[in-house]
Amino acid sequence: MRAISGSEHIFITLMQHPTPFQLLVDTSHPPYPWNQDQYFKPVLEDDPLLQYDFEGEGEGTLDVTHPQACSQSVTEQPAVDDQQSDLLQRLQESERKTEEYKTALARAVNDLENMRVAVKRLFSEEDSSSAKPRPRKSGSHSSRKRVVEEEEDEEDGYFSTYSHFAIHEEMLKDEVRTDAYQLFMKKNPEVFKDKVVLDIGCGTGILSMFAAQAGARRVIGVDQSNIIYKAMQIVRDNGFEDRITLIRGLVEEVELPVEKVDVVISEWMGYFLLFESMLGTVLLARDKWLKDPTCVYPNSCSLSVFAMGDKFERQSRVDFWNNIYGFNMACMKEGVFKEATVHLVDPYSIISSSDVIKKFDVSKMKHSELDFEAPFTLTMQQDTLCHALVGYFDIGFNAEQYAVHFSTSPQDPATHWKQTVFYLKEPIPVHTGDLLRGKLSCQKNRKDPRSLDIVIRLEQSSFFPDVVPVKLEQKFVLQ
Repeated sequence: MRAISGSEHIFITLMQHPTPFQLLVDTSHPPYPWNQDQYFKPVLEDDPLLQYDFEGEGEGTLDVTHPQACSQSVTEQPAVDDQQSDLLQRLQESERKTEEYKTALARAVNDLENMRVAVKRLFSEEDSSSAKPRPRKSGSHSSRKRVVEEEEDEEDGYFSTYSHFAIHEEMLKDEVRTDAYQLFMKKNPEVFKDKVVLDIGCGTGILSMFAAQAGARRVIGVDQSNIIYKAMQIVRDNGFEDRITLIRGLVEEVELPVEKVDVVISEWMGYFLLFESMLGTVLLARDKWLKDPTCVYPNSCSLSVFAMGDKFERQSRVDFWNNIYGFNMACMKEGVFKEATVHLVDPYSIISSSDVIKKFDVSKMKHSELDFEAPFTLTMQQDTLCHALVGYFDIGFNAEQYAVHFSTSPQDPATHWKQTVFYLKEPIPVHTGDLLRGKLSCQKNRKDPRSLDIVIRLEQSSFFPDVVPVKLEQKFVLQ
């Protein structure tokens, strides 16, 4: 191959210079920039361009009319092939890292959303506690706007709690709960075969997949929390993406890809059955999308109460505050008497019969029935002190072929719902055969509709003349 001329060398080097444009702006008068020594030095070591025969002369000329010459030229440049292979590997590695970055970005967006909600609630609480009260006109625009914003904050906080894996782990490990849904769908294939099923509050998608296993043609799951993105992955990982469609949003606002559904399933129950007020959402979906209102499951439920006489539990949760490392903190007991507590009750602490205070037929009930007042009568079974009333619920999946029921009573296997305990300010002395009559009213909290305001009124009647009848009224909040 012939050596390139000096002018060719300068031209190649000049074009590879980092700022060739500035050097060529003015070349009308000497001295010319390419006369400088630096442009006789190659920018790239062993630059192939400096070794190429531009005039087609010499031994290095490639004759395209001779295949052997082409083959020889290709085989004589292994470095070019290695460079292409290296570039291909780097491109594939870049694509792999891009996918990893996309996944990491999705996680970061999710974390930022949760952080935004947490910070928003934190500052909202600080503002409400530090701000001085200002007189406002009832029903003013600013007042209504603030109420709407507070309700939105509550909703954000509520759904963000269901974005964390721990609460779903607890529910999935509740075998009483999960087995009941699976058994019902497995034993009643005629309810689900070739049907369109709506799963409200689908969470991780476990009920949606049960429905698909039972033969559903299509399942639509709706959930407002971020857990639905994990549910989408779970559905794909288990091969149900062709039959299960998941939608993030509020049931009150979303649009379904179908006009009507054949079946509605939901695990809507909260503590004391109605805590979280999700039953109202199920009723809305029933009236809006369900072809046959009887095809909503579970379709029956009931609330019951009984009297508890566990003095050790009272000492642990109430009298505990009387002496804390030698300090009197008895004022803290006010919270125990105002807030209903949720924990497992020892079945040996039951001192009365139980009474069903409210039954719900989910296929027929109205939304207005969620707020209620109901009477109850408890027959005492021991001579002891009544320290609290305890509430629990029963659930039924009633179908023609196979019915499934479970209870959250302390006399049945434990569930994650446990029992709801209402501690009385003063224990009531009772005797075997005494009747403890009362009324229990339950309403949604006006500030937080997912919480419950509960009022218990009691009146004791005894066969023993020396017993002084007791009348009391006590208010609780379940939040």
